Amino acid sequence: MTIDQTGIDKLRALGYSALQASFLWLVALHSGVFLRRQYLQFAGISSGKHATEFLKKLVESRHCRTFPLAGRIAVYHLDSKIIYRAIGHPDLRFRRPHGLDYVKTKLLSLDFILQNPGNTYLATEQEKVDYFVNQLDIPQSNLPAKVYRSQKGKTETVRHFVDKFPLFLSPAAVVHFTFVSAGGSSRLDEFRTHLRLYRGLFLRLKDVRMVFIHQDSFQVPAAETCFRAALKVGEEPHIESAGLLRYFELRQAWDRKQYEKVGSEELVFLSQARKRYAGSRYESAYQKWKEELRIGNRTVESLDAKEVRNEFLAYQIDVDPRTFMVTNTALTGDEPPKSCFHPSRHPLRHQAARITNSERNT
Repeated sequence: MTIDQTGIDKLRALGYSALQASFLWLVALHSGVFLRRQYLQFAGISSGKHATEFLKKLVESRHCRTFPLAGRIAVYHLDSKIIYRAIGHPDLRFRRPHGLDYVKTKLLSLDFILQNPGNTYLATEQEKVDYFVNQLDIPQSNLPAKVYRSQKGKTETVRHFVDKFPLFLSPAAVVHFTFVSAGGSSRLDEFRTHLRLYRGLFLRLKDVRMVFIHQDSFQVPAAETCFRAALKVGEEPHIESAGLLRYFELRQAWDRKQYEKVGSEELVFLSQARKRYAGSRYESAYQKWKEELRIGNRTVESLDAKEVRNEFLAYQIDVDPRTFMVTNTALTGDEPPKSCFHPSRHPLRHQAARITNSERNT
């Protein structure tokens, strides 16, 4: 992770310790929101007076506001322009108010970054544009973009990478894209839209590695189908296959009486899909899919077109919706994730400790 010591020093000038300033710099640059337990994880402490005083100071200084998540968990939102001006990015949209779904995706993004400190994150729009245009020599027209028009419609502004999901280089300097799913069936539709927006960039790369950061593992097969369909060369992505695959998986779960896999949202989808995919054509496809599943092929259709070399990496963050507490995870690097979690000391925390010790000795 590239550390901006100047920005951290300016935050320290606001009265925060080296550790606190380092955490604020990280949050302001990557999410804009955090939970108490995320600060405790970063600081390497369990709880106590230190954290309480830090959070109290943030609120009393009007550098953040709080609002409840799931009724009883406080979310801390860095909404003061003073904080963002200190890190050199006064116009970051993180400081603006956002809806609950957006907040959840940013909290999950921060979880991922805290758990994977060895990556080099391209945090800002300019860093991402510079990397792909100047280092990889990709035309800017191939980057994901959105046009914003003024209220009177007289001026237009083109912004790139507006989703602000983590985009990073692994320790082996391999670029990884991410999509953060906070749950719900609508997130698959958003993932399809996200892939269409990035497709122009993906097709300019020799390798595409997508990390699907999620809470609901039931979405993963359909999400991977979307991803691989989006990278088919010579044609537009076949979006229909993802919906059909989801129908097949839910129908099979229902037929096998695996009702724990079919929640209320899935039940509504299944009811609608039975009508949509009625007929002998889809029934034959379902029977064929079950046979292919038995021999190890999960796709609805064969992808016979030349594909871009790609890898879909599922990264699960198991969260109790009542407390939003992380209980398990899997590390993601250059290889598919494995079932292991090794808590690591964040480099910012290590640097802050060195600064504090140095000041004590002077």
